[in-house]
Amino acid sequence: MKLRLLFALYLFTLVACSQKEEEQYERLDQETDLADVNSWVRADLQCEEIQNADEDDPLAVVYLSQVEMQYVIDTVYTCSVISSQMFNSFGVPRHALSACGGWWGGRGKFYYTLHEGDSISVMHAQPIQSDTVDFQYTLLRRMPISHNSTDLPEESYTP
Repeated sequence: MKLRLLFALYLFTLVACSQKEEEQYERLDQETDLADVNSWVRADLQCEEIQNADEDDPLAVVYLSQVEMQYVIDTVYTCSVISSQMFNSFGVPRHALSACGGWWGGRGKFYYTLHEGDSISVMHAQPIQSDTVDFQYTLLRRMPISHNSTDLPEESYTP
């Protein structure tokens, strides 16, 4: 009888401890999500076509969009947003927030954004199309991060 009681107590303790362990792992996953800056810092590069690329002299504008703010970065011939799956093909680091660019007449203009401290860095490259394309990015602009209460993690709210 005592052996059955000890065995039941052991099973109860084992089940109770495993549930707490699962809760800890869930909490760690949530904390990791909050620590991932890319999940709450937004710095999206966007392209707006002014004159169609089919025309003799195409024109597009590159914008940096943060929260409700938009900043003009540059005017280019052609431009499109680069998906994160294609970052490596354009020499963009995988931790970049966003990227865009385009080719026209054998030349290109490419951009990406990085979160660095309390600012967003906009990096720029002007590769020439040849047998091998070398993307050598340099700092174009550094801008402060625009915050909105909906973009910040709940823990950063001040009561």
